[in-house]
Amino acid sequence: MTAGRSRSPNDFDRAAVLAVLGEARGTLIEAKRCLRPRSGLSRSADALICEIDEFGLVLTGAQDYFHLKAHGTPGRQS
Repeated sequence: MTAGRSRSPNDFDRAAVLAVLGEARGTLIEAKRCLRPRSGLSRSADALICEIDEFGLVLTGAQDYFHLKAHGTPGRQS
């Protein structure tokens, strides 16, 4: 028999994981700026970015969790 788990598989700090994934995603996007668009490294970076987005979706339910969002400042009224 296997030893029982003392922690739930979902027992981790989601905010910390999301923060690190967001930082990694940003670093990959920065690195892609120096790569040729159709190179193997660029495609690998794209694949990792997609996987990070997918993990963010699983953790938060928001497909665009890591994407920049518009700010909430209302438009000027005339």
